[in-house]
Amino acid sequence: MLGLPYVLISVGADLRTFDRTQEMVARSLGMNRFRAFMAVTLPQIKVSVISGEVFVFIQALDETIVALFISGGNNQTLTRRMFVTLRDEIDPTIAAISTMLTALTLCLVMIVVVSRRSSAAARA
Repeated sequence: MLGLPYVLISVGADLRTFDRTQEMVARSLGMNRFRAFMAVTLPQIKVSVISGEVFVFIQALDETIVALFISGGNNQTLTRRMFVTLRDEIDPTIAAISTMLTALTLCLVMIVVVSRRSSAAARA
């Protein structure tokens, strides 16, 4: 629920520029609503859905306090498990998770940089 505004804002901004006549054409050609959404609408708004997911994931990693209050029993979020592990025991798992998150972030940044350079070179 805390991440819902991020998804609504990013997807809503993309839906404002979306041409609804394409989905209506797909439905007039025999597709049902779900199939028309999956085949026509979702591929066009895919980038905003993914960006909303990334925002929610980053925000969920930051909400340790909320995770401590709402999780319990056998179900634990990653942030709660990391916090409890750091508090109670010395475990190299936290260092491995941190390394993986840092490497993932570095890879994503490098992909964006390379794609921008290749698109800039293609334009020139």
